[in-house]
Amino acid sequence: MSFIETLGHKLSAPIDTESGRLTNIPNFVIGFSVFMSINAILQAIADIVIEFAIIAGWVGFKIPFRLEFLFLTLISAVIAYLTLRGMREGDLDVTKNTLTLGLIVESSLVIGDIVLLATIDTGFWSTFAVRLPFMILTTMNIFIISYILTRRYIVRIRRPNYRF
Repeated sequence: MSFIETLGHKLSAPIDTESGRLTNIPNFVIGFSVFMSINAILQAIADIVIEFAIIAGWVGFKIPFRLEFLFLTLISAVIAYLTLRGMREGDLDVTKNTLTLGLIVESSLVIGDIVLLATIDTGFWSTFAVRLPFMILTTMNIFIISYILTRRYIVRIRRPNYRF
């Protein structure tokens, strides 16, 4: 089963918010998480297609290949996929650690685009036109994560009381 088929399968049935750990999370936070996850996955797919098209010479402009940027994009997509899978299974992981990692990755993606635009020698406007939608959507993800973190819509996991 391909990645796209798996993603479609995970999203084909409604998310059960009445059982499991999802009952503790407001529905709009679940909605934000779904939006952010789909956003990150689609951006990763688009980034890979754009990078491949530039390397293959199918487009008339050149953007420097940034392997570290591609890895950050893939990390973001993996986090998004695991979030969607967790929601489908009724166990959304919205702990502070996961959200903080997502915030760091998404912020690094925006900063990477800003650095690219600040240091590119030629083709600024074509690069700007290609990267602007990614920067806007990633910034939206940053705002969503920040909102969830600051409003404390995170699951509090109780630690077992171990006594030695």
